[in-house]
Amino acid sequence: MEGSAPTVAGLRAWKKARTRLAISDVATRLFVERGFEAVTVADIAAAAEVSVKTIFNYFSSKEELFFDRADEVIAAIAEAVIDRPPGTTVLGALHAVLADRRVPFDPEGWRSLRDPDGYERFRAFIAAEHAAPALRARRLMIAEAWTERLAAVVAHELGLAADDPRARTLATMVLAVMGMRERALSAAMLERAPARQVERRVRAVVDEAFGRLTAAFADVDRVR
Repeated sequence: MEGSAPTVAGLRAWKKARTRLAISDVATRLFVERGFEAVTVADIAAAAEVSVKTIFNYFSSKEELFFDRADEVIAAIAEAVIDRPPGTTVLGALHAVLADRRVPFDPEGWRSLRDPDGYERFRAFIAAEHAAPALRARRLMIAEAWTERLAAVVAHELGLAADDPRARTLATMVLAVMGMRERALSAAMLERAPARQVERRVRAVVDEAFGRLTAAFADVDRVR
């Protein structure tokens, strides 16, 4: 019996993760098909065959349902800094993950965008966000929370005090670049630009910004 406890706990965690993903997938489909503002939590519950209470056990709001992978984005950003190879600066690691990947947590890079079905799914998701002012406002709130988390990681990795303004300044500017990147990516996708052109346009924004950030923080952001 003692040996079965971890197995039971692991099974419960797996079931919770599966339920959360199933609810999220249904919600995303409805948001894309009908528009974010036209879909209620009750609609999602009915389509997912769960109760409204169950949805709120996993998500605090409809906006959180839409941005359900926000934690994965900032986790990938933090991991890029923490796990950077020797000889790489913090900004160098961030530059790479934001230039080489469609989204920071996707190790496939830009490959999925070259699949027509993958392109259309991503474009539809972006279009749904841009059609809902509440989601654009939520993105700004998420970015503010990300700034705090990234500043803490930067301070630790560069050996700075937790409240050192240099760490927060660097993190704030990186989040501003991420905002620029998101706007360039969204604009290209909504225009239905070819996949490789979308990538080139995003890379151009990221390369320009990080070139300047690297020069600005050269006295702080030293290699390991």
